[in-house]
Amino acid sequence: MIQVAREAFAANGFHATGIAQIADASGIRVGQIYRDFANKEAIVAVIVARDLEDFLSEQGLCAAGASGDTDAVRAWIARFVACENPEGGRLIAEIMAEASRNARIGEIVRDVHDSMGRELAAALRLLVPSSVSPERFACVAEMIQTIAMGVFQRRVTEQGHLSNDVIEALIGCINAAIDRLRDEATEDASAAQA
Repeated sequence: MIQVAREAFAANGFHATGIAQIADASGIRVGQIYRDFANKEAIVAVIVARDLEDFLSEQGLCAAGASGDTDAVRAWIARFVACENPEGGRLIAEIMAEASRNARIGEIVRDVHDSMGRELAAALRLLVPSSVSPERFACVAEMIQTIAMGVFQRRVTEQGHLSNDVIEALIGCINAAIDRLRDEATEDASAAQA
């Protein structure tokens, strides 16, 4: 049912997709859907939560962070920003548009953004010896998310037309910000020893 809802929201938009359509396409009765989900927003919440979990899964940022492999963390960040294959792009774009009109969807999107920010900040701590303030890590994590969202939007709306030179420049900016965090940590450590 969740996959059917995902496809319907992506194809028809949030407002043009009703619970009855989801029920018909999935073969599940409307009443059963309403027993499991209070409304369409609750279905979107499950879709978004599953997507985030998959995205940060064992093959993703969590695995790179858990391994302590700094190269894997940087590589994951680069793939995240490059967004070469914006799978589910129409659905994500629909959810983002709905977030600007619907307070519940907006809350779901903010929660995902916050979760992703925490995961990114934790991964950045692996790259930088930590005497740097949590606010600095959060700032770089926010920068990464903002750049990635812009790249994603361009990829979806322009069917992938974004040059590799632009992507490399953006990743270079992110790596420079990470290097600045490392430099700050080194400076703090030197000052503490003096």
